[in-house]
Amino acid sequence: MRRYRQRALVFAALLVGLTGCIPGAGDRNKVTLSDPAWDIQYEDSTALFIGVHAVSESVAWAAGTDGRVGRTTNGGLTWDVRRVPDADSLQFRDVHAFSEDLAFVLSIGSGTDSRIYRTINGGRSWTLSFQNQDPNAFFDCFSFWDEDRGFAFSDSHEGEFTLIRTLDGGRTWNRIPPSLVPDARPGEGAFAASGTCVVTGRNGTGWFVTGASGVDTRVIRTHDYGETWEEAASPIESRTATQGIFSMAMYSDSTGAIFGGDFSRTDSVYANMAVTDDAGATWRAAGPVPLGGSVFGAASMGTDLPAPVYIAVAPTGSAWSQDGGETWARIDSLSYWTVSFYNPRAGWAAGPGTISRFRVSGIK
Repeated sequence: MRRYRQRALVFAALLVGLTGCIPGAGDRNKVTLSDPAWDIQYEDSTALFIGVHAVSESVAWAAGTDGRVGRTTNGGLTWDVRRVPDADSLQFRDVHAFSEDLAFVLSIGSGTDSRIYRTINGGRSWTLSFQNQDPNAFFDCFSFWDEDRGFAFSDSHEGEFTLIRTLDGGRTWNRIPPSLVPDARPGEGAFAASGTCVVTGRNGTGWFVTGASGVDTRVIRTHDYGETWEEAASPIESRTATQGIFSMAMYSDSTGAIFGGDFSRTDSVYANMAVTDDAGATWRAAGPVPLGGSVFGAASMGTDLPAPVYIAVAPTGSAWSQDGGETWARIDSLSYWTVSFYNPRAGWAAGPGTISRFRVSGIK
């Protein structure tokens, strides 16, 4: 949402994976991890990092304001942060990487400020993969199924969402016909808080989440690489332009969670989470996550654990759940906007001036 983008800058100045897991089964599925903490690896008080992607235990990418893109190839011992040429006025809100060399970043903004850049040499140079020419489009997030196929999502205009798709590694992007996508409600869009309003899974599964519609939020999904789409209602409220779903995290092809709230009310905790065990066909309330305002970003720690472990971050702090989202505990009050895990041993969060790696006891 455009209003969110403006207000967010003010805040900145501030598969089931293992057999036998039953989402929502409480203590039967609780994982025995302890002492969660964030180890700060990179600091720059002038930066706001908004997207992060963990590629492996050693490689991760981050992206943010003023055209910044960061990369580590040694687990975060060092970070190389540069500005994309001729993009220092852009806000990169999402990053999707495949290796230490190949990555894409997405910038937000009206009209031509919404762009996608691609690098094949670790960020030493970038090519413009897509530049929006529609003055009514405002792209929020993107994600890829593989090195060739991916899609990006824009806020709606006149009752239609704008989805674009590439099938050739970003060389070309084409709009998915609006007739294939459920109609949008007035004002309905997404929150580009962390690059996690769009998620892709295996075998062509993909989802995008909505908010700011004045009515119920929705999760809209595909099972065939964007050829067809269907919607599902969620219990997360969206009564104002600052409310809705902000983030989605999938533990497996069938099990996942959505996160939201109201970013304008940091003094309140809302019914801000829901879970699915049928690939997003239905959602039920869980949590809540004990973070004021809204959850900006969330991630699953991966299928190496016997139940979904979720990490949620916000400008008001971070929290985690070891039982699929039923119960939560705060980690700390540090401000993070985005989080990504490759596996339980390799996860990063980023936010105002900081990129940090997750540390927890109990992981072998």
